[in-house]
Amino acid sequence: IGENEPVILFMGKLTHKKRPDDLLKAFEMVDNKSKDSPPALVFVGDGELRSELEEYASERNLRGVFFTGFKNQLEISDYYSAADIFVLPSGTGETWGLVVNEAMCFKLPVIVSDVVGCGPDLVRNSENGFIVPLGNTQKLSRCILELVSDSKKRKQFGEKSFEIIKKYSFDADIKGIKESVRL
Repeated sequence: IGENEPVILFMGKLTHKKRPDDLLKAFEMVDNKSKDSPPALVFVGDGELRSELEEYASERNLRGVFFTGFKNQLEISDYYSAADIFVLPSGTGETWGLVVNEAMCFKLPVIVSDVVGCGPDLVRNSENGFIVPLGNTQKLSRCILELVSDSKKRKQFGEKSFEIIKKYSFDADIKGIKESVRL
């Protein structure tokens, strides 16, 4: 991956629930539009869809798609640090999506589907990322392209992500519990 190539990160199991195929299809549209400085897409994780996704990327000759396989908790910070955009396109059953919290701690702009549980709490459309309709790969690709094309916006969105996630801490939990007990 080149130094100036924006890195799009997916972190999670490569399963139907997480919908990594939506991200790969959206990335294909982005890849076709970004000729000068093409982005890279990194899938961190493993699962039943891995070979299917690898085959899709290979058949379509997609540039810059990488599959790292499973990485443990000691290794994942390296991937968040190298990323410029985080995407979680999950479907029904993604009750929260803790990887979004993690990505925001690394000052990343985030894009999630509208069924990812943390979306309403953590993602402010056009401030720190985007919430896209489930399965709408065209909208997902437009959001990715908007961030890939504008490094200043990526930085602003990332700073806003960090500002939002700072409010989710043990101290804030303790304060909230104490206040609710006083009622």
